[in-house]
Amino acid sequence: MYRKFVSIIKKYTPKKWRFILRKLRRWLLYFTQVVVGLKFNKKYFCPVNDKKYRTFIKDGKLLLSLDLGARERHRFIWHYIASRTKLFTEEGIKLLHISPEYCFYEKLKEKKNIQYFPVDKFEPGYDYLSLTKDFDLLNTGLLAEQYDFIICNHVLEHITDDKVAIANLFKVLKKDGTAIISVPILENDAPTYEDNSITTPKERKQHFGQWDHVRYYGTDIENRFIDAGFKVKTVSSSDYFNEMGRIRFGVPKKQYLFHLTKS
Repeated sequence: MYRKFVSIIKKYTPKKWRFILRKLRRWLLYFTQVVVGLKFNKKYFCPVNDKKYRTFIKDGKLLLSLDLGARERHRFIWHYIASRTKLFTEEGIKLLHISPEYCFYEKLKEKKNIQYFPVDKFEPGYDYLSLTKDFDLLNTGLLAEQYDFIICNHVLEHITDDKVAIANLFKVLKKDGTAIISVPILENDAPTYEDNSITTPKERKQHFGQWDHVRYYGTDIENRFIDAGFKVKTVSSSDYFNEMGRIRFGVPKKQYLFHLTKS
């Protein structure tokens, strides 16, 4: 019932108003948590918004940044991209951003050194961020070697034939290009769990964590990237940040990203 209610709200409430309402809600939660928790020192930092805060916002299981609503994984990924890649420093980079997150989109579209291509698979009845173009990652007719850099976060777990999707990521990336990929990862180093007989929203939520997920990846997803031709570096937040850094940036221990390159 809740899922249907959320789906209706998304379909019939203009995106602009949804963002305004979400921001108002974040402000209310922020100031409530600051006052109740007596958190008056700005000791937390969001690298996406490049700003200090008195707290990150606890919203259910999420830990959000105030202004753009960046989540834990967004802060980790953005910090990594800024520190360990040349996306923000090299000129003329063609960036493919698949299923763009609002917090990233708002920043990336303003980067003067980047030719920005935000894309998503359009579904009837939904609206999308204004610059976003329709794009199907399962389209075997995609042109080869078009982009210098790809960002693709929490997308592959929605795609039944992820091997085709990963092959297409490799295909459209230029030689010497970079892709930063993330997916939800099982704890305790468990291998990828998938079962094509699990098809209903209720079963998928029970087995894969969300009604529209079709598998739960382990860190062995790196083998799928390697099979497609990528060189892979698996980066965990616990290795990337020290303890003080994780707390400052609001990132849990068990976060992963995959830094892929095409040679």
